[in-house]
Amino acid sequence: MSNNILGGEMPDRYIYPEPLIEEIISKNDIVDTVSRYVKIDRKGKDYFGICPFHKEKTPSFSVVPAKQIYYCFGCNKGGNVINFVKDIENLDYSEAVRLLAERANILIPEKNSYVDEAVLKKEKRTYEMNSLSARFFFENMKSQKNQHAREYLAKRKMKSETITSFGIGYALKEWSALTEYLRSKGFSDDEIVESGLGSVSKHGVIDKFRNRIMFPIIDIRNRVIGFGGRALDEADVKYMNSPETCVYKKNKSLFAMNFAKNSKENFVIVVEGYIDCISLHQAGFTNTIASLGTALTDNQAKMIKRVFGQAVIAYDNDAAGQNASLRGLDILANMGCTVKVLILPGQDKFGKPIKDPDDFIKLMGKEEFRNALKNSFMLVEYKAHLLKQTCDLLTSEGQIAFLKGVASAIGQVQSPVERDVYIKNISARFNTSYDALLKEVQNRTRDRSDTDALQMQVPKTEKIAPVLRDRFTEGKLDKLFYAILVLLCNNPSFKDEIEKELLTTNMTHNDFSRDLLLEIIKRYNSMESPDEAKIAAMLDDEQRALFIKEAAEYHTISDATKALSDYITKYRHDIIVNNNVVLSQALELEGLSESEKDNIKEELRRNTALLAKYKINA
Repeated sequence: MSNNILGGEMPDRYIYPEPLIEEIISKNDIVDTVSRYVKIDRKGKDYFGICPFHKEKTPSFSVVPAKQIYYCFGCNKGGNVINFVKDIENLDYSEAVRLLAERANILIPEKNSYVDEAVLKKEKRTYEMNSLSARFFFENMKSQKNQHAREYLAKRKMKSETITSFGIGYALKEWSALTEYLRSKGFSDDEIVESGLGSVSKHGVIDKFRNRIMFPIIDIRNRVIGFGGRALDEADVKYMNSPETCVYKKNKSLFAMNFAKNSKENFVIVVEGYIDCISLHQAGFTNTIASLGTALTDNQAKMIKRVFGQAVIAYDNDAAGQNASLRGLDILANMGCTVKVLILPGQDKFGKPIKDPDDFIKLMGKEEFRNALKNSFMLVEYKAHLLKQTCDLLTSEGQIAFLKGVASAIGQVQSPVERDVYIKNISARFNTSYDALLKEVQNRTRDRSDTDALQMQVPKTEKIAPVLRDRFTEGKLDKLFYAILVLLCNNPSFKDEIEKELLTTNMTHNDFSRDLLLEIIKRYNSMESPDEAKIAAMLDDEQRALFIKEAAEYHTISDATKALSDYITKYRHDIIVNNNVVLSQALELEGLSESEKDNIKEELRRNTALLAKYKINA
């Protein structure tokens, strides 16, 4: 859970003051904003529609204008207008803030604690140059003088609507056509070079891209950040990408994510190049992105995790593609993604070679590709597949090497259930002994466990601390706490009682809850009344969903005063019960001194006496 009270999950570079966030929320009405994306109808005071975040037939998605929040009773997503735009557009928090600020014509401050004014101006000018250049290249592609460029795309079986959709263009063969065009639009030679669109030669500044098919690289906010160029002259370097600039960072960019983020699929297909990606989109696989010719980076994996959570890697068939697949598998798995690898067949039924996904689609069709997706290998299965290619399973040496290699891969899996599934599947698929593979994995996991145990030996007095720090992790305590906050939002007169019962007695279930309540009380004391939308802005995704669920159900409460009394009583009771459970577990730890045991028993006695006050069955 985030401990950032005043800003949600924002990158360090952007630290937005609360008044700015409140202005953005107030000037972007939740009903108007949601209506851009979802058809909602008024029913009483609120609006309802089909939820855009999960599949449903009966509308369970609600918008509450009075509170400026949304909530889905089906999937439990909810929040304020910033949270909605963040989720619907698959943006991070700062990107959603900036998008809504632009819509409301609110200037994000450019000085002091935000970012350097010169940096922002440079970024803005670079975006403008990239946009103009993309239009310039696209118009070149349409010109009758450049028929050879269109013929190349026709040979690659690209439809005209696909060319338009992706903004595919053509960089002229001339030395400085784009440079002269950008100069005419008021850009300096230094700006053109720094943006990666020009190069310095002995004759002055010339175009970086010449006689190339141009693919605009567009970020998740639909801004052109760079270009990839495919040479039409075979004597030139085949592919050339924009260099890194103030707006284009290769390790953070994914080609076609601006399209893929809107896909209804819950997984993404990751390919290497532009042509592969565009070919799959044209075939209907709009959940495809390209890693711009390199193995995945941590930053790219984070974006995939945020937008999809599941991925299928479909890299080229060569050794470089296999190595890149392995690296991508490990990076995505470490980020918590469910990840698979699609293995391309070596050739089609007529013997024509298949080198990449583009060949697959053209030679075998989209249904065969869909079947291949279904049969993709999980991480360990793919490693076993690669091992099989290097081990001769007809020999004893090959079988031993294969089993040990696979056991090593399975041994890295934390879940015993997953390990067992892998052992069964791989032993069946590769015709190896289940029992032998199981024993080898057990030996490796036992060795790892012994090592971990040695590393975890700490002084006796430190053993209890981690347990006690985790004592208040029950979801039901979060639910009760947020129910109390919702009552406070709707009944500001409850402030003093809540402060007395929870803060004065130090009766909150974790540090975050205490700090959040302190901040809210502080605002009430300064004559400010935080509403649900403002509080939602202080929470991370998981906590916000719990809070908004309670806010959406507030209308069911008939007696707020009684509800407050009941909630506080139940909340304090459950904190003590939860504390007792953990203290009892702590008593079972080995190596405790008699003094430590006596202290735990004394706290248990005090807690038990307090419980009698509440008269609630545990």
